[in-house]
Amino acid sequence: MIVTRRRRKPFPWRRLILPVIAIALVVFAFTWPPSRGVITGGPVGPMAQKAGSTFDTIAAPFHFAVQNQIIQDRNHQIVVLQQQLAAAQADSAAKAKQITALNAQVSQLQTQAANAQSASSAAPLASPAAAAAGASGTSAAGAGTTSQQSSEDSRTAQYWANMEPDNAAKVIQKLPVPYVARVFSQMSPDAVGAILDALPATYAAQLTQENPQLKR
Repeated sequence: MIVTRRRRKPFPWRRLILPVIAIALVVFAFTWPPSRGVITGGPVGPMAQKAGSTFDTIAAPFHFAVQNQIIQDRNHQIVVLQQQLAAAQADSAAKAKQITALNAQVSQLQTQAANAQSASSAAPLASPAAAAAGASGTSAAGAGTTSQQSSEDSRTAQYWANMEPDNAAKVIQKLPVPYVARVFSQMSPDAVGAILDALPATYAAQLTQENPQLKR
């Protein structure tokens, strides 16, 4: 018995030529503008419109899902941006409040300094007897004033230490050098160093000259 091996028949590629050409012609007819206008406006126009509406109906859920996802992503981005904007506005409002309070404090100190200067220039010269009689009262009043002044300096020093160094430097430049040096003496070296770095070199030199301990 002789067994012969059968050869595999080749794939009939030639049979696919006509269907491929037919599909290509149909695609070309629907994509080429003149032929597409003839098809949609000719006798087969109602059928083409019906087929298009059916396709749109079938594909509508997919378009809705994609659009819904896009809308959700945009809403999430809007919420994140609104939160960032609210945080920035709150930070800006806090800084503006600090600057307003410091400006009010500066105005008050400038008014007190002007009043003291005008009072000292307008005060008449006292006689030696009156000066000797008021020496004891002046010393007692001076002690109370010194304690009150020290308390105010401590509060100001704490307030400056809690501020941003740049904002504190902007306010400090408007104040007298002796007053700033006195307040710096009640602050920590780290807080004073940060503010000195933010101050102009000329003003910082005046402060260190007024209070040599700041050089350490």
